[in-house]
Amino acid sequence: MDPLSQLFAAYLEMVSNNITSAYVDAANTTVTAQTLTYKGTNIRFQHFLWQVKQESVCADLKQQATSYSKCTQQAKAMFTDLCNQLSGMKNLNSKGRSLSRMYCNASLNYKPMIATISTPARKTEQQLKDKECNQLILKAMQDSSPELAKRRDKICAEAK
Repeated sequence: MDPLSQLFAAYLEMVSNNITSAYVDAANTTVTAQTLTYKGTNIRFQHFLWQVKQESVCADLKQQATSYSKCTQQAKAMFTDLCNQLSGMKNLNSKGRSLSRMYCNASLNYKPMIATISTPARKTEQQLKDKECNQLILKAMQDSSPELAKRRDKICAEAK
């Protein structure tokens, strides 16, 4: 291949790469991973075709219920804040308008996971008697001794 042909081929490749890159950016045709820090929380998510992939939001924390819950709630608030900020801006370019629509859709449609973990409430005296009665019923099914049957009958009568 002569030098002029090589130069022309390189030019065509550069132009086609720029056009392809511009199209991919404009249409958001590749899955894009994003990490944003919002009020001290790192929020990771992916988007594709200008839609937040809901299952990807805070997916790295799914095994930690409390952290995952906090992250998803922060993500919902972040989407709302970003929507409000971008919607209020004038003269956004097409990418900015696409981002605004994406965050506004996420703000409306994303459902965070809400979980709280607390210590269990103490069992009442009646609940403890019911539990003991149920345990004795199970034991009596496996062991037909008369002593166990008497004990079961006595405890279950007290529970009622």
